[in-house]
Amino acid sequence: MSTEARPIRFSPTVKLITMALIAALFFWLIRGLGNVLIPFVGAAITAYLFNPLITWLHRRTRVGRAIWIGLLYVVIGSMIYGLWRTLGPAIEREYGGLQAQIPHTLNLIQQELLLRNQVMVAGISVDVAPINEALREALADFGRRLPEHVPHLVAIAFETLLLFVTYLIVTFYLLLEAPRIVEWMYGLAPAPYRAEIRALGAQIDRILAGYVRGTLMLIPIMATLTTIALMLLGVRYALVLGIVTGILETIPLLGPWSAAGIAIVVALFQTPAPWGWPAWMIAGLIGLTYFVLRMFEDNFIIPHVVGPAVHLHPMLVIFAILAGGALGGPFGLFISIPVAAVARLLLRYLYYKLIDAPDLPLDLTPAHHAPVSASPNAAQPDHEASIDHAPGTSVDQTDKVITPAN
Repeated sequence: MSTEARPIRFSPTVKLITMALIAALFFWLIRGLGNVLIPFVGAAITAYLFNPLITWLHRRTRVGRAIWIGLLYVVIGSMIYGLWRTLGPAIEREYGGLQAQIPHTLNLIQQELLLRNQVMVAGISVDVAPINEALREALADFGRRLPEHVPHLVAIAFETLLLFVTYLIVTFYLLLEAPRIVEWMYGLAPAPYRAEIRALGAQIDRILAGYVRGTLMLIPIMATLTTIALMLLGVRYALVLGIVTGILETIPLLGPWSAAGIAIVVALFQTPAPWGWPAWMIAGLIGLTYFVLRMFEDNFIIPHVVGPAVHLHPMLVIFAILAGGALGGPFGLFISIPVAAVARLLLRYLYYKLIDAPDLPLDLTPAHHAPVSASPNAAQPDHEASIDHAPGTSVDQTDKVITPAN
């Protein structure tokens, strides 16, 4: 007796369990792979940043994407080589001097700041000798261990080279296959819901593109301005401090003020003090300089160069920074704000779905129902058109603007 063949059908419960198991396996792999993921994450970010340029060049010239990607590699490689030939010796010299000054600075801190056993607070003498002893031990231990934490490029050269080559290869293929990858991802959604998913994807794209590109543009701008300001003040290691300031711009809220603190500490222990002024006066001028640069950044650079990237309440920004640092370390700090903005968008979308709202918000309306001001990418049938990073307004115009550097 023959049995009729039937396809396997998953019940809603089985589907939910399957999705949960896949998600758990995914996060387990993420936690276990460690450094293996670094070139892939870097390649994904790089491909995301340069894909609009490659797509535009391909459309305008009809030259293959692979050729433009190769030219992009050559141009960027030449720029990096030229910058290193120009600034590399100065950076290496200042970094070596700053590294040699750290033990001297730690000794001065121990001698000048930790010798007091009594501190007067509101007329009351407080014994701080136990605290000073603990600080002395911590500083001495830090000074002993510092050379151990300095990167030894020779020891890790092979691993670094392997990861870098992997990064270049993965970036090339992601840029080459970007249109098909994006269409494949949208194709996973059922056809009746695809337009709505595209509209949601366009909003996520605006958030990520605006934040990442804006933040990366701030790095050279603020590094250059800070370096010039510190050189005019006569601060030693101005070039390295300026580069550190630019890099710390990628850490929201905390980064710029951390950079100011580093520069102030370096100036306080610089001997002889610049211009013959007291060290505390130079430190105060540096703090004022960073404050002025920060105001200039917030009021002129960001509005004209970056534009509003994400809209989040300040309390949510602080929570996102702390959570990102706790969960992802330095990389978590960098992505905390865009991830929080995307999460807010998705939660808002899910809320409208859970309450069975008859209409989605204006910025989440599917392309075929959207007014003229909606993103054109959501309605484009062309495969490559769907991956462009379209400019536009953010998710909610009523919230306080938190820009990349904030």
